[in-house]
Formats: sequence, C-alpha cells, structure tokens
Amino acid sequence: MRTTLTMLCVLGTAFAGFSQDKNFDLSKYKFPDYKRHELELNFNSSGVMDKDSRDVPSSSMMGGTERIDYSDASFNSGASLTYQYDYLTRKQVDFLYSTFSGQYDFSKSNADGQKTKRFNPHMNWYLTGFRRYYLKENKFFIEGLTDLQYYLDNYKTTYTNGSDYQNRTDRLDLSIGLGLGIGRIEKVSDLWQASYILEKLNGQKSLDRDLQQKDIYEFAYLASKLKNKRFFDARLRKIAELQALDSLMHNQGLVKNSDISYFTTLNDYWSYGNFQDRESGKELKVSAKPQYTRQYSKADGDTANISSKTSIISNISFKCAKPINLYWERYFNASVSNETIIEKSGEYYNNYPKNSLSGGANFGYGYFPDSRTSFSGILGYSGQKLMVQNSTGYEPNVSDQWMNMVYLQLKGNYYISPQLQITANFNVNYIDKAYRTINEIRTSYDLGLRYAIF
Repeated sequence: MRTTLTMLCVLGTAFAGFSQDKNFDLSKYKFPDYKRHELELNFNSSGVMDKDSRDVPSSSMMGGTERIDYSDASFNSGASLTYQYDYLTRKQVDFLYSTFSGQYDFSKSNADGQKTKRFNPHMNWYLTGFRRYYLKENKFFIEGLTDLQYYLDNYKTTYTNGSDYQNRTDRLDLSIGLGLGIGRIEKVSDLWQASYILEKLNGQKSLDRDLQQKDIYEFAYLASKLKNKRFFDARLRKIAELQALDSLMHNQGLVKNSDISYFTTLNDYWSYGNFQDRESGKELKVSAKPQYTRQYSKADGDTANISSKTSIISNISFKCAKPINLYWERYFNASVSNETIIEKSGEYYNNYPKNSLSGGANFGYGYFPDSRTSFSGILGYSGQKLMVQNSTGYEPNVSDQWMNMVYLQLKGNYYISPQLQITANFNVNYIDKAYRTINEIRTSYDLGLRYAIF
C-alpha cells in the first residue's frame, strides 16, 4: 500500500504547474549548443579543543572526592577536486561529473593520564554521467547512464600502553543502466545574466532606446557562445568578450555613446554574473540500473571480510525548476527507488532483504539578490527501511520498521572574485528512528572556500 501511494504522489506532481512572473516568459527561449568544462578545488579545515576538571568519588579508603583533569581535541582537514563537463544540443545531452576528495581526522584525549590518539584518513572517488537522445524535441528521450563510487577508510587508535587498534574498509559500487523520460530542463543562467546586465544598464539610463525581450535573447545567445570559447590568457579573454558584447549592443541600437558608467557596469556584471546555476523546465524519468557492489573490511585480530552483491535499482523521478522572476526561483523534486537483489555473497549482505524501497521529496526556493550572491532554502522528506547492525559492527540487518526523516537545508554563496567563492551551509535533520536512537535531531553547518581553476 505504501508503495502504491508513493508512486501515485510522484506521478501526480509530475503534471502540477507553478505560476511564473509574466515579465519573464521562458517559453520562447531555447538554449543554444553548449559545451563547458569546469574544474574546482575545495579546501576546508576545522578543530575543537576542550579542557576541564571534574570531581569524582575517591578510590581511597578515606572516601570523599578527588579532582581529575580531562582534555580533548579534534582536528579535521580535507580537500576535493571536482570536474564537470556539459554538452547540450537540441537532440543530444552529455553530462559527466567526477569528484575526488580526501579528509584527515585526528583526535586525542587525556583522562587522568590515560591518553588516547585516533588517526582516521579516508578518501572517496565518485563518477557519474549520462548520454541522452531526444526522440522528439523537448519531450521524449532515451539515455544511458553510469555511476561509479570508491570509498576507502583507514581507522587507527593508539593507547597509552602503546597498543594499537586498526580497521580498514574499502567499498566499490558500479552501475550501468538505461532511462526513459519526458520533458526537458533548460539551463537559463546566461538568460538571467543577460537580464541582469541589460536591466541594470536600462535603470542607469545607459541605453538609447526601450529594452525588448528579443534584445535579452540575442544577448544571452552571444553570452553562451563566448563562454564556450577557450582562452589561455584571462586578460585576452576579458577583452574579446567585452568587445563582442559592446559590438552587439551597438548593432542593436541599444547603445550609441559609450561612457565610463556603461563600461563599468558591463564589466562588473559580466565578470560576476555568470556563476548561478539556474534552470527552467520539468522532467519525468523512469530508469533501471544493474549494480555491482563489493566491500572489504579488515580489523586487527580478525580475518578479512569480503562481501558482494548484484542488484537492479529501479527508479522513477520528477524534477521541476521554475524561475518566478529575476530574483526568485522555485524547485520541486520527488523520487521513488527500489533495489532488488539478484545475488549476494559474504557476511555483510547476508541479512539484506530481496527488495528494499526508499523515496523522498523536497521543495524549496532560490534567491538571487545580485550577480554575486545567492541563497537557497529546501524543506524535504525521505523514507526507507530501518538499517541496524549486530554486535560485531558489520553484517547489517534491515528492520521491518519504516524510518522517516524531515530535513531543512539553507545555503549561501558569495563571489569574492570570478574564481574565489565563499560557501555556507546549515542543516537540520529530524529522524523518528535510527540506529540505537529515536526522535533524533541533528544540526550541522559548514563554511568553506571554493576556487574555480577554469
């Protein structure tokens, strides 16, 4: 019954629409041929130190209390390298995303002379991509998709007496599948950048005639073509881009007499206005992916545990992005997935069920007050069968209980320069039941710097 209701909810939302500001009609805008490479480097570091004294019952015959000193410290540092490739035409869409990340966690504690140190380096490599062919423009499509993930964790604890405990785990997930769907989500970041620039120039009286919608479309098309060109010298790139944009506006009759105010605004909004990833459209997709998973774990004093499973993951999803106006955007996403295990071996997957259902939905808004700044807030729900573990720490078991999670995500981004970005994230999660806990509320935050290499 739960499966049927969830599937009906996803299908029902697929045909629901959202209102849009009439001043920003996207129905006539179709993105031109598009090819882009993005490479980003991300660093982060954090640390916590605590020191206190506590009065505890004395172990001496005299009774009373004695004071014991405690201290704890933990430090975390990490880095990631992310690459993204997009290629879009009206008939074909290619997408490739890969990220390699590593983190090193170190902590130490001292309780009345009993010292413990923990070292935990771990790394993760994730690769996903698809190639999509549209059988009918903006409607029916077929795609091939693949996902690859490798995770390595090496945990070591050193005690005062010199003894060590070490545990290593690595996991590989590989899936290749086929998807069918209807709809298309257009990338409209360049359209909004064109709107920002021309509306700003119009507001400061730098244009010589009234602005029309076709002027924004022509500017957006040229912007997309300029960004697809490769330059080895950033200064030459900036000169060529601004010359081309200025030439277009003169040919359109928008600008006749250029002044310093006009060029300053054009340069500022062109340099800082092309970073927000904004989309428009709806997409309903059904996919099936055979997946192979292998997990290796080895702890001191134990024999290695190697487990694997082969399964088919079926999924139905709906995505919708709706720009309301130049500053606001609305999102809605919903999906239902089911994993059917075909074959399994080893202890880790012994208690996995034949079928495992999960699903979720989220709804949110994006706010873009200017060309350098963006904020977003998303409220969502996800549900799945509860996963528990036995006393050995591995060999999980799936409970008959259904686990519900409600979450709120807030994000903010600000560009200091065209390459350097400040990021901030805040999350609140409520889980009605989890491993050894019920009614769990978890909050987290993250501050970081992102550097775009190109």
